[in-house]
Amino acid sequence: MEQIEAKIKEIQQELDDNPEDAGLWNELGTGYHLIGEYKQAIEAYQTALKHAPKDHKIHYNMANSYFEDEQIEPAVNHYLNAIDIKADYIPALNNLADIYELANEAQKAKELFEHITQIEPDNPMGHFNLGNHYLRHSNTVEAAGSYKKAIDLDPNFHEAYNNIGLMLKHLGQYKEAITYYEQCLEIAPDYGPAAKDLQECRQKLEEQ
Repeated sequence: MEQIEAKIKEIQQELDDNPEDAGLWNELGTGYHLIGEYKQAIEAYQTALKHAPKDHKIHYNMANSYFEDEQIEPAVNHYLNAIDIKADYIPALNNLADIYELANEAQKAKELFEHITQIEPDNPMGHFNLGNHYLRHSNTVEAAGSYKKAIDLDPNFHEAYNNIGLMLKHLGQYKEAITYYEQCLEIAPDYGPAAKDLQECRQKLEEQ
C-alpha cells in the first residue's frame, strides 16, 4: 500500500510538468484503483479520456473502477466504449459478460462468452469461462464440452479437470469423478477443492 501511495505522489509530480499526458492520468487512476479509492480513480480516468478519448484501455480501466464503486450503468457504457474502439478486446468482453451474468441476463452473457471463443478459439481460458457459464445454468453437457476443449488446448488446465469432476460428483458418478480429480491433483497437488471432493467421492464409493 505504501509503495502504491508513493507511486501516486510520483505521478502527481510528473503531471505538474505534463498535465496533458493521458498515459500519466491513466497510471494515476490505476494507482487510486489499487488502493480502493475508486471515485478518485474515475476522476483521473475522466481526465485521461479528455486527452485520449479513443484509448480502449482507459475506457476499460474506468469501467472497472465504476464497477467496484457499484455504478453498474456507467461501467457497462465504458466496457461498450472499449469494445466499440477495439472489437476484439477480450478483457472488456469478458467483464461485460460477467456483469450481464450478475444482472440475470443469461442470453447476453452467453453470446459474449461464445463470441470470445470465436475471436480466440485457441485460448483455453475462453472455453473454460464459457463452461462456467453453462455450469451456472445447469447445462452440464455443454459445460463438459467446453471444459474438455480447454483441456485439449492446455492439458495442464487443472481447474477444468476439477470442474468436470465436480459435475460428475453431483451426478453420482463417483468413479469417473475420481479420475478427473486425480488428474487435477497430479497437475496441482495443493489444489484444495479437488482434494476435498476426491476424498468425499472415495467415501461415497465405499458406502455403496
